[in-house]
Amino acid sequence: MATLLYRIGRFAARRSIAVIVGWIILLGLAITGAQLLGGTLVSSFVIPGTESQQALDMLDQRFPAASGGTAKVIFVAPDGKTVDDFQPQIADAVAAVTPLEHVSGVTSPFATDATAQINTDRTMAYATVQYDVATTALSEADNEAIVQAGDAAATDGLSIYFSGVTDPPESAVNYTELIGLVVAFFVLLITFGSLLAAGMPLVTSLIGVAVTSTLITIASGFATISSTAPLLATMLGLAVGIDYALFIVARHRTQLIHGVEPKESAATAVATAGSAVVFAGLTVIIALLGLSVVQIPFLTVMGIGAAVSVVVAVLVALTLVPAVLGLFGRTLIPKPTSRAARRELASVDPTSTRRTMGARWVALVTAKPVITVAVVVIGLVIVALPATSMRLTLPDAGYNPPGSASREGYEQLTDGFGAGFNGPLLVTADISSITDLQPALTALHDQFNGLDDVSSVSTAVPNATLDMAIVSIIPSSGPDSTQTEDLVHTIRDAAPAFEAANGFTYQVTGQTALGIDVSQRLQDALVPYGVVVVGLCIILLTIVFRSLAVPISATIGYLLSVGASIGIVTAVFEWGWLADVMGVAKVGPVISFFPILLMAVLFGLAMDYQVFLVSRIREEYVKTGDPHYAVRHGFIGAARVVTAAACIMFAVFASFVPGGNAVLQPIALGLAAGVFIDAFLVRMTFIPALMMLLGRVGWAMPKALDRVLPNVDLEGEGVREMLAAVAWRPLDGSPDAAGEPVADAPPYGVAAENAIVESAAADGLVAPFSVRAETGALVLVTGAAGTHPEAVAAAITGRQRLLEGHLRVLDQPLPVHAAALRRHSVLVAKPVEADLLPDRLPFGALPPGALSVQERLQREVGEELGELWGTELAAEWIRQLATATASAGVVDGHGSRARARVRLIAVDGTGIPTAHLQHALAVIDAALPLETTLVVAHHGARLEAGPRPVRVIALAAVEPVPPTPPSPPGQAAAPDGPDHPDAPDSPSDDPDRPNPREEVTA
Repeated sequence: MATLLYRIGRFAARRSIAVIVGWIILLGLAITGAQLLGGTLVSSFVIPGTESQQALDMLDQRFPAASGGTAKVIFVAPDGKTVDDFQPQIADAVAAVTPLEHVSGVTSPFATDATAQINTDRTMAYATVQYDVATTALSEADNEAIVQAGDAAATDGLSIYFSGVTDPPESAVNYTELIGLVVAFFVLLITFGSLLAAGMPLVTSLIGVAVTSTLITIASGFATISSTAPLLATMLGLAVGIDYALFIVARHRTQLIHGVEPKESAATAVATAGSAVVFAGLTVIIALLGLSVVQIPFLTVMGIGAAVSVVVAVLVALTLVPAVLGLFGRTLIPKPTSRAARRELASVDPTSTRRTMGARWVALVTAKPVITVAVVVIGLVIVALPATSMRLTLPDAGYNPPGSASREGYEQLTDGFGAGFNGPLLVTADISSITDLQPALTALHDQFNGLDDVSSVSTAVPNATLDMAIVSIIPSSGPDSTQTEDLVHTIRDAAPAFEAANGFTYQVTGQTALGIDVSQRLQDALVPYGVVVVGLCIILLTIVFRSLAVPISATIGYLLSVGASIGIVTAVFEWGWLADVMGVAKVGPVISFFPILLMAVLFGLAMDYQVFLVSRIREEYVKTGDPHYAVRHGFIGAARVVTAAACIMFAVFASFVPGGNAVLQPIALGLAAGVFIDAFLVRMTFIPALMMLLGRVGWAMPKALDRVLPNVDLEGEGVREMLAAVAWRPLDGSPDAAGEPVADAPPYGVAAENAIVESAAADGLVAPFSVRAETGALVLVTGAAGTHPEAVAAAITGRQRLLEGHLRVLDQPLPVHAAALRRHSVLVAKPVEADLLPDRLPFGALPPGALSVQERLQREVGEELGELWGTELAAEWIRQLATATASAGVVDGHGSRARARVRLIAVDGTGIPTAHLQHALAVIDAALPLETTLVVAHHGARLEAGPRPVRVIALAAVEPVPPTPPSPPGQAAAPDGPDHPDAPDSPSDDPDRPNPREEVTA
């Protein structure tokens, strides 16, 4: 992955103008699309599969007159008067509302059957407005029309309020969010000490957020999208967008200080820090998309919208950020005497005497690691205790901001008609099988009349087709009270007995019942979703860090962070601690999907910090092997960037708390608290102390598990190896003017220096070998590694892994071009050697064109080989050789396909007489009219060049050869073979011989 990211970063840095213009065009198209295709955001919740939703769906089908939305125009008389004194004004208001669009009927409080619409002291009354569509289908103009019609009656001290009128959706970012951006800018300015460097993450993240917001607006024209979705996407997109850009810019600046060329530095920064960005973004995306398993549509849409914002943030970080870095070039290099340069050099130089804040902090928390771990765990468990009493709900108008029309109407109805008036329960009954209607309706009413916590029960009303009846129940307690929740459960629990006695049953719905069902659905999903998230955490971190302790400790830290965050939100929103300071509109239960959404987002952010911090620690451990040194110095290298990232993310999330709505406020506070706790208390305190305590155990990994896990190159080690392979050239023996050896001018067919490759044999390694062979030359390399000649042949054709050293074939570095080399080469082995070769051709039908080569080989060398080996073995060897020749074929082409004219054929020639092998290879060479044919054979003797030179590298026993001076082309790289009296023993023959990995310089 790091190699791919390097190429992406290099492309963006070198073509910066094109990439930047591309993003601007994309943003322009998205804005245009949003204006032309955008729809309306909604604030309703649909919960399929629950009893309340099933009842609503049946109500919509059988009782359309009652399934539409309703609103109330509330009339409040001034002190000393009653609503009876204002009957003319109320009648005028009713008359003004009746002809409005989508209004199917208006019931006046003074109608003969509407006496319940006036409170007991007759100081308040309301008119009921019935719509022919759902409330969420009404436009802002429709809501404004009813408000204007009702306000016209507000004369002589009569006050008018509204319930069921939707406030305009809050999708715009207000000044509090801008405060978060300002704080983020100052954090970046302190981190980089440069206005230019500080502005880059902000500008690029804002572009990403703008693209995401417009995409969500476009999607709203084709799907139902919650009004909270763009706010959540904006909040998350800003936070991760700034952080991801920060990581890449910080790595780029570090490399610039150490003298790396700007465009190369931008590419390398994307390959290294960008790998961690991709991993961190992927974890957030998976966790957010995983919300779909709960099967609640609005939550799925919110998760998808937030995931899109993360995808865009990652794409911006990998393309737009390196483009901007490449555009500004050397202007981002800090002055050598600047504070930023001195601080950066001190963070990576273990000999520096400068004590950074990160150095002082890690020394403090690791001095007594047991105490540190205990304090953090106990402290966070205490903070998490309020979470045990957390209650969930779907917020109604009572949670809307104070002063809004919906909130004022809600409070007036509560004052005038009781706490439960705003949370009526609607009971629907299927009476299609009932023949005696009136007793059934009476039984339905009497079932609920007289229950505890019931204020009133309406008369059961049938629909026009007499197959459904509805009853409205007004609880005595508020919609979000435990008493009302108990009442719903009581009514539902009695349904089976009612059905047994009356022959039909009922279902309970309404906003309150819907909230109870949603909360229960989400509570049931918390544990399985948590198991999925925690399991994902363990698997991903095990793959990344090749350790079991690291993912387990990361998971423990994540659970501590989640628990403490939920505890803080519960204390603020349900207990009322600091509620006024936080601007909480109403103290009570929190939004139902807060816990699961917090788990999803915080999981990704926690893994973000874990990766950036622990990867630095792992890097130091790999270099030194000292776990304690690795913790201290790895922490110092990552502390500043992680601190800045956490401060920025905390500022962005916290800025959405004041003045936010009931949906977004607890999520924003939970994420802000979670980021602070996870970054500073868990990742920068708990994790270093625990890793110091574990020592080498922290990096232990079962060998069997290590072999099967894929390799994820987060730190860009593959990129550094690739760059080193590309830069390496075999050195000439003659020195330059400065006394240094110079690189050979002509490229070799094969050039290797201290190369170590894997082998399928018992010891698993080929001892270090070096070779120089011009294309067309015949070279025999012998020595201690000759026990694995087949592995060397496979390595030269890109089929065997190069562990250490350098290897170039036809001037193409390996393993960089190993895949291309495999596509353009064929490796053939005798059947008896097949188990040692990793990629032999399967036996079977020959490709087209193979027969002519096979016939020629059979005619010219088949008889002689048959006498030496036996007819069957000789025929099989010729068959495979012919198959290889035909498969190698000639592909004419231009541009990127021109390289297809080069084919490599690796032939196992062990035990074949030199003359016969030479003859067979000459036949192959004549059959392939290629510009360059490299035939790799491992053989026990030097091959003689014939009249038509065959371009062959003959490899037998391979001896470690000093890289300088190299063996002249065309001669043996080492004079001593395994049977020579001066030749050293094979590594497998001497138990005291060092591991071949240690013989690189032999």
